[in-house]
Amino acid sequence: MVRIVHGDRHDLFDLATRLLEAEVAAATPRDRPIHVVVKPNWVQHRAESSDSWEALITSPDLVEQVVRAVATLTGGGALVSVCDAPHTYADFDAILDRGALGQRLARIRREWPALQLEILDLRRERWMVQDSVVVRREPNTEDPRGYTAVDLGPRSCLYRHRGEGRFYGADYDRQGVNLHHHGERHEYLLAGTPLGADLFINLPKLKTHRKTGITAALKNLVGINGDKNWLPHHTDGCPGDGGDERPLLDWAGWVEMRIKPLVQAATLRAPAIGGPLYRLARRRQSLLGGDGQTIRNGNWQGNDTCWRMALDLNRALLFANRDGTLRTASQPKRYFCIVDGIVGGQGNGPTDPEPVFSNVLIAGGNPAEVDAVAARVMGFDIECLPIVSHAFDAHSLPIGSTPLDRLVCFDERVGAEIPVSDVRAAVRGGFRPHFGWPDVRAAVASAATVPAG
Repeated sequence: MVRIVHGDRHDLFDLATRLLEAEVAAATPRDRPIHVVVKPNWVQHRAESSDSWEALITSPDLVEQVVRAVATLTGGGALVSVCDAPHTYADFDAILDRGALGQRLARIRREWPALQLEILDLRRERWMVQDSVVVRREPNTEDPRGYTAVDLGPRSCLYRHRGEGRFYGADYDRQGVNLHHHGERHEYLLAGTPLGADLFINLPKLKTHRKTGITAALKNLVGINGDKNWLPHHTDGCPGDGGDERPLLDWAGWVEMRIKPLVQAATLRAPAIGGPLYRLARRRQSLLGGDGQTIRNGNWQGNDTCWRMALDLNRALLFANRDGTLRTASQPKRYFCIVDGIVGGQGNGPTDPEPVFSNVLIAGGNPAEVDAVAARVMGFDIECLPIVSHAFDAHSLPIGSTPLDRLVCFDERVGAEIPVSDVRAAVRGGFRPHFGWPDVRAAVASAATVPAG
């Protein structure tokens, strides 16, 4: 059962130990030390518009105490991998400097000398950008356990999607993402470390997201990929022609949709020429850039692509073997999630959120159920969030195991088990959604009406 707990009424180490005790015991092999993956949200080292980070990435306090809890529960006899694949242009060392997390994890190593504790950057490539344009690419130290292509085939949420052939991934090379998603081929390049773990502990941040409405447990799995250009983020075009890049196509949008692929291709093939041209265009803000008010790049509630990719990733993690073959529905990976909503993020998430002092942690063993609760804690309507509502769809590799209309959780704020539909928003009026998601707010009571206790 999913639990909502106060963020400031518990010692994080004690709480993490209680939540994880049964999970660690059940996942520990008889013949070797357990391998535990701890997956925070380390999307990038700073927000887009400021040097702030508290609403951006998972709390260093929570990451530290979860690792300490695993060390304690195993007596130091474990392999613990703290890992993520941040944005390709993010500074990984700067992320570890936030809250002195790198130093904290080094201290745990000294206190538990038998513990095998590693910190891994799962990206295969790093980018250097100027004016949001890639100007240089460098190879990154790869996952020591390699990468595995997991092909979901017809079980992918993208199977027979009308956007086939027009998917946009995370790079200027449009051919790359469409090569991996067409016909009965729908494959993802997963890092070997999370794929091979005995226990996967997901530590997402509670934030809004411009492409999926929210990011919590389900969306956080984008960070287990070795190549984000295998991930369809939107479909080029507008709904009138089968796309979901933007809701309407005015003259400016028509010009942009034709110029952008050309300058991106030029930047990819001839960076010295195409790069300056693209940067010049983006500086105009209203043309190829971002003025903070224009819906583009699939950043709106009509995005019918990104949620499908995110649910595919969850199925790949839960049911894929290390060699890429798929297990049966009765054999999912051992999984647990603690969502960091101590300080949440609203507005222009996931990379430039405004802090929300929501003061909650949301914990559970099923990502769909956790995100259903998270949506209500944010004050959002689950039915308006395809990434959450479709996670409960009937499927041969199911994610949500309990029908939404029968889902209950324990809410410490009221001291009782309640239907998820009765969960109250953590702050008055709920989180402010991204401007491309105006219809997501639900008519829910706020934390101001929740009795103390």
